[in-house]
Amino acid sequence: MESSSIVKQHIVKHKWQYLLGVILLSISCLFQLLIPVLLERFTDSIQDFTLSTDLLLTLALSVIAVGFGVAFFRTCSRIYIFRLSRILEKRVRRRLFTHWMKLPSQYYNKQRIGDLMSHAINDVNIIREVAMGGVFLSIEVVILITVAVTAMAFSINVWLTLLVILPLPGLTYLAYKFRYQIQDRSTKVQEAISNLTSTVQEFCSGIRVVKAYSQEKHELAKFEEDNDKNVYANKRLIQTNSLFNAVSIAIVGVSYLISIFFGGMLVMNNTISLGEFVAFNTYLSLLIAPVENLGKVINILQRGWAANFRLRKILTTESEVKDEKDIPSVAIEGDIRIQNLSFSYPGSNEITLKNINLDVPKGSSLAIVGRVGSGKTTLVNLLLRMYNPPKETIFIDGHDLFQIPLKTLRKSIGIVPQENFLFSSTIGENIAFDPSPYTNNQVVEVSKLAQVHHNIIEFPNQFETALGERGISLSGGQRQRISIARALIKDASILVFDDSLSAVDAETEEKILQGMKQKTRGCTTIIVSHRISSIKNADQIIVMDQGQIIERGTHESLIQKQGIYYSMYAKQTLPHLEESKRKLPQFKIKRIRR
Repeated sequence: MESSSIVKQHIVKHKWQYLLGVILLSISCLFQLLIPVLLERFTDSIQDFTLSTDLLLTLALSVIAVGFGVAFFRTCSRIYIFRLSRILEKRVRRRLFTHWMKLPSQYYNKQRIGDLMSHAINDVNIIREVAMGGVFLSIEVVILITVAVTAMAFSINVWLTLLVILPLPGLTYLAYKFRYQIQDRSTKVQEAISNLTSTVQEFCSGIRVVKAYSQEKHELAKFEEDNDKNVYANKRLIQTNSLFNAVSIAIVGVSYLISIFFGGMLVMNNTISLGEFVAFNTYLSLLIAPVENLGKVINILQRGWAANFRLRKILTTESEVKDEKDIPSVAIEGDIRIQNLSFSYPGSNEITLKNINLDVPKGSSLAIVGRVGSGKTTLVNLLLRMYNPPKETIFIDGHDLFQIPLKTLRKSIGIVPQENFLFSSTIGENIAFDPSPYTNNQVVEVSKLAQVHHNIIEFPNQFETALGERGISLSGGQRQRISIARALIKDASILVFDDSLSAVDAETEEKILQGMKQKTRGCTTIIVSHRISSIKNADQIIVMDQGQIIERGTHESLIQKQGIYYSMYAKQTLPHLEESKRKLPQFKIKRIRR
């Protein structure tokens, strides 16, 4: 992983803007150093009995002017540097979000939403603090300490200055000793925040299950545990920072003690004047704020280092699913060929698909059935290249899947996934989610084909009805049918329906299949289903088990084989026949005696 700091890259990129900020802050610091000079003159004039009204007025106006100068240039530099930090925040957050969109599905299978939210919010905020408060305070510390010590040495007394600053190198040693402890505890704080965020997110997503199983107390206990860990981690970080600051101030106190003792002796020996003694201690007082801020700077920089490490780890994560270089654009018509395809998920030794061979001509329909875990959805995901299949195993229109740009591939395939995810926007926006411009008439047309139009118009705002998160305000069947409409509106050469009719009744299913038949004419259609009624009219049906194709043919030919497909058909059909027999009217025949 690259070790380059995100903040360092930002500063280098905007070096001239930061230079102007440094100049403005330097002017502010130089104005502050005029105050000891004015106090020296005021004290000496009192001691020499030369203080006059005009001199007093001049000194007072000078102090006011210096105060305004400090405030003006400090404010300008603060605004300027802080504005640059907000630019960094925006750029890093956009870069992070853009990079996440490039990462494959398998990355998100291993990540918690709370962790991702923590990276996007907390870690980016810490990076912004480094570029804002960290940079500003660092510049101020360097300038004030350097200029103040120089002024003390050359304008008052070199030897007294050396004695006073003698304890200050202890701050450097102290910062070094506390460095790793602050860094470690800052990391622990971020981890605790991530865990707490994940717990809250999971609770909010599963609130209905929590209430249904009366697990409120259990979830509260889990939240309290993570909340306590978060408080504990922050307490430990605060303890470390407080100890660091306390020892830093103690070191400064030693410098004050040296200044008063030896400076007083120099005044009594007339080596320096009383005014110079006052000015010297005023210079020393100007060092207190930078020394106290040194602890803040160390804290911010160590937290920033931990946040930088986490963000760089994400930003340098390479997506395995990406376009090869210099791939020409192609037009997809929908002829699919799969040959000798075997596949295992990344990091797994278990073979998910074994020696799959399949031809799906353009405009034809393929149905895939099989038990749960037989590899049906995996096959669909490989076709969409959510995962990388072995090269030269999947071809579309004669092109190896790796020779088709990902954008072209996925634009040419419309899919209704198993989870039927809907966004928390309006129904119309969910149906017209594809970036192509669609008219209202097109949205209405596909909603009718998906048999959800009559449900939508019953809502007060109809297609402008805003959905809750993940479309939770709709029933399972309604979400499924809106997902179908979203796929049907797309001008795709290949349409994939992954178990997309499981939440509708038989009558609605039949109507949807008829609507799909009209819309998909000329498209290559793949239907994954557990229900025979959904796929019996497909041109080709394959039965999968343990990652292999064990049967293939049409509905009629598979029934005649009386294999697994026939068994599934019988289980789904015979109960309905028995139910129909039970519903037939029963007649009692009365015997006639002869």
